[in-house]
Amino acid sequence: MNYSKKWLKGLVFGLITLMIIVSVVSCAPKPAAEEPAAEEPAAEEPVMEKTSITIMIPDNPVAFNGINTDTGYEQALGELVMLSLAEVDPNGNLYPELAAEIPTVENGGVVVDEDAWTMTATWKLRADVYWADGEQVTADDVVFTWNAMVDAGAWYAPMDYTDSVEKVDDFTVLVTFNTVFPAYDLMFGGEDVFIYAEHYCDAEAGFYEWNCDDQPLSSGPYILEEWVADDHLTFVRNENYYEEGKPAIDQIIVQIVPEEPVKQAMLLEGDADLHYWPAEPASDVYKEEGNAANYAKSPTERWVMRLIPNMYVKGDRETPHPFLSDVNVRRAMRMAVDVDTIIDDIFLGYGVPVWNDFFRPPFNGCDIPRPEYDLEGAAALLKEAGWEDTDGDGINECHGCPNAEEGTLMTMEFAIYAEYGEPLELSQQLIAESWKSIGIATELQIIEGAIMWAEEEDGGTEIAGNFELDMWDDGYAGTDPADQIWTFYSSGSDWNYGWWVNEDMDAWIDEFYSLDEEYRLEVGCEMAAILEAELPQILLFSTLEQHGISLRLKGVLPSANDPVTWNIADWTLEE
Repeated sequence: MNYSKKWLKGLVFGLITLMIIVSVVSCAPKPAAEEPAAEEPAAEEPVMEKTSITIMIPDNPVAFNGINTDTGYEQALGELVMLSLAEVDPNGNLYPELAAEIPTVENGGVVVDEDAWTMTATWKLRADVYWADGEQVTADDVVFTWNAMVDAGAWYAPMDYTDSVEKVDDFTVLVTFNTVFPAYDLMFGGEDVFIYAEHYCDAEAGFYEWNCDDQPLSSGPYILEEWVADDHLTFVRNENYYEEGKPAIDQIIVQIVPEEPVKQAMLLEGDADLHYWPAEPASDVYKEEGNAANYAKSPTERWVMRLIPNMYVKGDRETPHPFLSDVNVRRAMRMAVDVDTIIDDIFLGYGVPVWNDFFRPPFNGCDIPRPEYDLEGAAALLKEAGWEDTDGDGINECHGCPNAEEGTLMTMEFAIYAEYGEPLELSQQLIAESWKSIGIATELQIIEGAIMWAEEEDGGTEIAGNFELDMWDDGYAGTDPADQIWTFYSSGSDWNYGWWVNEDMDAWIDEFYSLDEEYRLEVGCEMAAILEAELPQILLFSTLEQHGISLRLKGVLPSANDPVTWNIADWTLEE
């Protein structure tokens, strides 16, 4: 068989068949062309509404730190925009912020020269923190901040103990102290001291006048966007903040609201979220169930209401005061103050009796007994000190008293500061009435705090000794009372307003500057005993660190150690 021919015939047949099929297909009617499928519209991204809260304060801040002026609001706003090397939480625990760790003797960051009684502290900084303009935060900024404060003549306690602050490398700072300084760990931290940007702040203008007082460059969770004097400040989220995902709230409005009733109404009506330091009656309302606000207080007390007696004649540092210079008179005056009534009836229970500066942990184990309220005992003690009303006019006269002429009347000026408001005025009046009942006459005065605590050249009454008896509240931030004790009671302190001098106290204050915590507890009790025996100040009670907050605002943790805004990056809203 011829296979090639057979194969050829098959090929021709196949081609003819294929041509027929193609022809049939091409002649068939074509189906209508399909319309292209319509595209689904792209799903729109949901627009997230910006979150915002309003904080109410009574006046414009002066700056963004507590060195320039210390009303408490400066530090609170500083926490929004600035960072420190270290901070302390409401329970007194230190934690690093700009620092990578807290230097200690144990980790080698603190070195003590036992022979010279000096020390150094080495701070290592984080390398992942940036200013809002993208520049990195480095050791240069820490050294710059220190030098700016020194050059401006600013003062805060560490300056008296510090020889130098030097850059070791981009992220290491060495601080050299001229003595052992136990509060070294909050030298660049706590409520007053923030780190400023060397490349931004106008050093030539100086620490008190530079641009960083009204337009700070932020390293913190928020950036100052707008400041309308006497109305509001607006802060917006810092996208360069080093903690990922924080802050949770996009915008903070700080509203200037001087009137307490207006602040209370705004919080209760949902027009604000935080009432900074409300008066006690407002706090009482915020505690009531069903209100659109809540009340939050710190776990420990801080602000101690105290009487400051001037040991010398007003404006005269040579002549002892006729009766305030006598410890027995001071003791009688304390005995005649009804602290419980002031706390319960005037401060509505928002207070704790305090009678000694060593009242906060860990320095509160000295067993100093609480003084008694005893008007009869107070009158008897005054008589023993040579003061008695013998002519029936209701005012004691000197009869053999140690520091006044015979017949001198027991009268004095008694001043408070205006900013506190009605509770302090009522307390002043109640105390004056009690003293009147034992023969002490008072002229009541109300002075602006800005005048009472100003520098002498600016008309400050206390630092010039231009007063007889003042009453105001103060307390120390952080966990270490050493600097406050030195400030109030050292013979070398300009802020020892009463000019009380005690050599034993001076010696124990020096001993208190130690890193041996057990020894410091012993020294604290030695000083507590001296203060109880001498009463250079008469401590009455501690008012609480308290704030009113809206029900939707979460994460607010008031602290006696820092402004309430210390953890504002962690605040959230629950709608």
